Amino acid sequence: MTMSPFWTAAVVGLGAGVLVTRRAHRAPSSPVWARRLPGTRLRTADLPVGGTLALLAAGLLDRAGLHAAAVAAAGLALGAAVGAVGTGLAEPLPWAGHV
Repeated sequence: MTMSPFWTAAVVGLGAGVLVTRRAHRAPSSPVWARRLPGTRLRTADLPVGGTLALLAAGLLDRAGLHAAAVAAAGLALGAAVGAVGTGLAEPLPWAGHV
């Protein structure tokens, strides 16, 4: 049994989202990525930036008539977003009063 292109891309996106976010936790390329999101234990690096960009690309590909590529990009978007936010939830910052 094979996975659909959407779910295959989602698995790849999940791995990429986790990998990039964990790297940003350990060695942020800019102080911006290490900042706390107000009222949460998450960092700006935990925002699904890559997933959002991939979702925009999926919309553009779909409008261009490239439906198979749009499905793959949408899968990447879902996986990357889940990977980024999930990593942030798994590796949260201490509460603001404990920093």
